[in-house]
Amino acid sequence: MPIETVLIQTYSRQQMPWGECVWPDQLRVCGSRQEAMMRFYQVRAGLSDAVGAHVFCAWIGKDGRRYAQTLEEVGERTMVNAG
Repeated sequence: MPIETVLIQTYSRQQMPWGECVWPDQLRVCGSRQEAMMRFYQVRAGLSDAVGAHVFCAWIGKDGRRYAQTLEEVGERTMVNAG
């Protein structure tokens, strides 16, 4: 099985030149799925300033291609395509 990296992306409301919007706030690499889910449940329970979050894992397959899978999502989120 390939080694996976587990991440959590949180989102917050931010003021932009065109108005307030939900924007990616913090991307954190977690040491395990348990750590990521602990942080996720803090967002879900309202124990953080984030308005949304998603947990995902990423890995490189045996074929050399990059893969990612969303594990959980909650609240408000936005997708930003960087390229």
